[in-house]
Amino acid sequence: MKALEVEVSAFLNQYLETFTTFDGDQIAALYCIPTITMRGDGSIHSFQSRDEIARFFQGVADTYRGEGANSGTMHDLVVVPIGERSALASVTWKNHRDDGSVAREFRNSYNVVRFAEGWRILAATVHLSAAPGP
Repeated sequence: MKALEVEVSAFLNQYLETFTTFDGDQIAALYCIPTITMRGDGSIHSFQSRDEIARFFQGVADTYRGEGANSGTMHDLVVVPIGERSALASVTWKNHRDDGSVAREFRNSYNVVRFAEGWRILAATVHLSAAPGP
């Protein structure tokens, strides 16, 4: 694995571990301000503060917990460099229940940027499986 892939993989593992705390504020700390995300329903959200990011991701974490998820795994990571300080990382996430079954599986891409304090997510896009209707 190339050095960039190792760095981004470590960051996304940190992101996964942070998400399993189900704490929106801790999740928000891994995002740039401002940030943008496109969700699985095709909706696009732009956030201008850490509080906005924290509130949004608290809702996402609560949804995952409501589905019975308590852990997750990362699969099929692809990292493409974008200059010296950023990359596009695409990954498949699987959220798991206590019994090991998959509560949710989806593919996501992240535009990540390296800062002095570490990697942060600038933009996140859930891969849509079909184009929205007219």
